Amino acid sequence: MFEESPPYLAPPEMSRTSGILRFSLLSLVALTIALLAVVAFATESSWWSLLAKGLLLGFAVLGILWLFWKALQRFLWSVGRRLAFSYFLIGIFPIPLLALLLILNSFLLSGYFLGHLYRDSAVSLQVELQHAAETALVEFSSRHDSQFGHDEEIEFAYYSKGRRVAGSKLLPSSWPAWLDDREMQLEESKGSEAIQPFVALADESPTLVGSASSGRRAVIAAFAGPIAEEIGLRSGLDVTLMRADDPDKEGTIQVSLGSREFALVPFKGGRAESPTATGPDDGEKIPWWQRPVLLWGELAGPLRSLEDGAILTDYVVATLRSKPSTVFGHLFSGSAEVNTAVWASLISVTGLLATIYGLAFLMAFFLIFALSRAVNRLSQATNSVRAGDFSARIPVKRRDQIGELQRSFNEMTMNLEDSVAAVAQKEVLEKELQIARDLQQSLIPANIPSSEAAEFSTLFEPSAAIGGDYFDILRLDEQRLVVVIADVSGHGLPTGLRMAMLKAALVILVEEGLPADEILRRLSSMISSQDERHFFVTASIAFIDLSQGEMELTNAGHPPTYLVREGEVREILLTGNPLGALGELFGQTQIRLQADDVVVWLSDGLIEALDPSGEPFGYERIRQALNGPAGGASEVRERLLAAVEAHTHGRPASDDKTLVAMHYRPSGRAVANSSTR
Repeated sequence: MFEESPPYLAPPEMSRTSGILRFSLLSLVALTIALLAVVAFATESSWWSLLAKGLLLGFAVLGILWLFWKALQRFLWSVGRRLAFSYFLIGIFPIPLLALLLILNSFLLSGYFLGHLYRDSAVSLQVELQHAAETALVEFSSRHDSQFGHDEEIEFAYYSKGRRVAGSKLLPSSWPAWLDDREMQLEESKGSEAIQPFVALADESPTLVGSASSGRRAVIAAFAGPIAEEIGLRSGLDVTLMRADDPDKEGTIQVSLGSREFALVPFKGGRAESPTATGPDDGEKIPWWQRPVLLWGELAGPLRSLEDGAILTDYVVATLRSKPSTVFGHLFSGSAEVNTAVWASLISVTGLLATIYGLAFLMAFFLIFALSRAVNRLSQATNSVRAGDFSARIPVKRRDQIGELQRSFNEMTMNLEDSVAAVAQKEVLEKELQIARDLQQSLIPANIPSSEAAEFSTLFEPSAAIGGDYFDILRLDEQRLVVVIADVSGHGLPTGLRMAMLKAALVILVEEGLPADEILRRLSSMISSQDERHFFVTASIAFIDLSQGEMELTNAGHPPTYLVREGEVREILLTGNPLGALGELFGQTQIRLQADDVVVWLSDGLIEALDPSGEPFGYERIRQALNGPAGGASEVRERLLAAVEAHTHGRPASDDKTLVAMHYRPSGRAVANSSTR
């Protein structure tokens, strides 16, 4: 079996949205239930109150069904639980259900048999009483003396002209005319159509009677002994007769027979008492199979007064007790009625069990089929991955453990596919970056032209593998130099290629002997022709005549140039448009250099260096760092870089850092130029 794992986790944004919707829905439902409760229980009885109670009941039912569904869904999420549940449905669940159905069916079938035996015995007694009454009437009509027939078990009453002339004094003194209405008696028998209603004698005990009348003479034959005992002896059952009374009356036995509620009261007379003839002798141990453990109830018709036919109680209830052997003895008897009931019961139970087993089999089949299909798909996809096909995916339509496993597999293959593609792409990119990095390094001057009159110190520190800054120092002749610093927009390989294009064009234009503004103008036109909206270049070009100490400075949107002279800093700020931007306006000025002047060109990466709080270094700190004795180009560079490092506290740079410092010494000795790349 699979081990249970946590449910699939949705992305945080989806989870938050789902949580908000769920909370809103639950709040709305809770508010609705609260309002319904107020309307249902805080208001007077009205149709509004009834409607609210009905809706509350509906909410309760829906809530219970929802909880049951969620519990079942969570339980069946595990594959192991699904298999166990399917096996339970097939092999275990039907057993107690079958036992319960057999017990219930046995009880109902036994009750049917008990009622059948009771009715047959009562009918046979009724037939005998009716036959005895008819026989006594014939004898009474043929004799003229006062001597009539007598039976120990039957009490007779003989009537002439409506008056009793002989017989038992327990029977009415006047002829009960209602006995002549046989149709009424049969209608009131309440399911026992062949049995006349029980009648009450003078001592209020119930019994059955037969009657016959002809002309002016009539005869009543009433059973003389306990009627319950006689029916019990005939049927083999323990029979107790009780009368139905007011259900609200205290001291009564409350019972339910069918859809009717009764309060049972024993009869006052001794004729309805339960017999003991079928029971064992005192002290005899009763085997369990012989104990009267079966109990059933039968409804008879109304109890009428024998004298006037008045209804004393609507029903007479017969409680029946029997031994299981009595039922089994009649179960396979030759009675067609009994056999029909047996077969109907067996067919019903068999059909119900077959239906239950069929449903259990179908459910188990679909569970196993779905599981097998999901496992087969997973196996095929796994074989594809093993063969090197990382594009294999499994369609996910389940929301259980199998579905979670399928989603995990798809995520795994997707990650593997991305990883393989990323590795291949990374290898290609690293090769391209190495080529571009080598190309960019080749663009930065490795050997700075040496001169007795000029000492250079440089810094080139890109923030990425390929930066956008560029500087160059070109020698026109022994006394003339060209210093260029530029910042190409962007980073990466495209920027490196643009930088290479810029240097190639710049070298050609400088060698042609064009002035600085014309050089910048042509470079701007070339950049504009590239048809790239976000491609522009800031640049600053200085033509320096070392012998004359003259410097022509031209600026195209680049940060200012700084001149350090006798411990003071001068910021040379020239307006101008970047190359490739709208317009070709460039700032230009002439500067007369003095001995020990230090000229500093830099990029915006030094100016915009950020401290941990996000504050840039700024132009003011640039001037403060450069302020002081010049000393030399290297000293000025190190002083500025130390100030920037103290400001950033070692925070990684977000932009390229480029710096060119020149120390002018027209009559000095040669000094080794320094640079950092």
